[in-house]
Amino acid sequence: MSVMQNENKGWVKWKYKIFILIALMSIPILFIFDTPIWLAARDLVEPDYLSIPELFTHWGLYLFYFIFAVIWIYGFIKKDHNLINIGLAYLKAQLVFSLVVVRLLKVFLGRARPGYGSEFTFFETSFKYNAFPSGHSADAFVSGIFLFYLLKQTKYAGYRFLPLIYAFLIAISRVFVSSHYPSDVAAGMTIGILGAWFFISRCQRHGN
Repeated sequence: MSVMQNENKGWVKWKYKIFILIALMSIPILFIFDTPIWLAARDLVEPDYLSIPELFTHWGLYLFYFIFAVIWIYGFIKKDHNLINIGLAYLKAQLVFSLVVVRLLKVFLGRARPGYGSEFTFFETSFKYNAFPSGHSADAFVSGIFLFYLLKQTKYAGYRFLPLIYAFLIAISRVFVSSHYPSDVAAGMTIGILGAWFFISRCQRHGN
């Protein structure tokens, strides 16, 4: 491995550490302002326009699923092992981080959703007390980061930030429809980003 590759890997590790540090600092700060931010977001959208965030929150993830299904099918048809492996890594990231990690934290922490309080009750299985972290946000950012990674390697690299913008719209829609507080969304985004890059890094180490 060249000196340049070692330096790049070291820089990537530092970027992870910086991101984790920022996330760990911002989420507790958001706890303090969760309720006023949620109330402001709720009141910002007029009832006539509430269908827009509801569209993102209820249907937004399906576009990501469709895109990855097409990519995976295309990979099998073309026998493109890189796309096949990326598809498998995407599924693993969704299962491990967006499903298992998020679900365990939801039950363990038992945070109330907007309208039911904001406290943590711990070991709660009720939907009303499964707010932290946001599963939609984790799911969206696993998808967004994977698409960002794939687009970056193509002639469409200039559009690589669009999946992240779309993922962000899905995530913040959860606040506008009163399903989550901002800190729930921030935690979900953090889990999704770290989960995606964890599995992408594993693919890169195996030569993909």
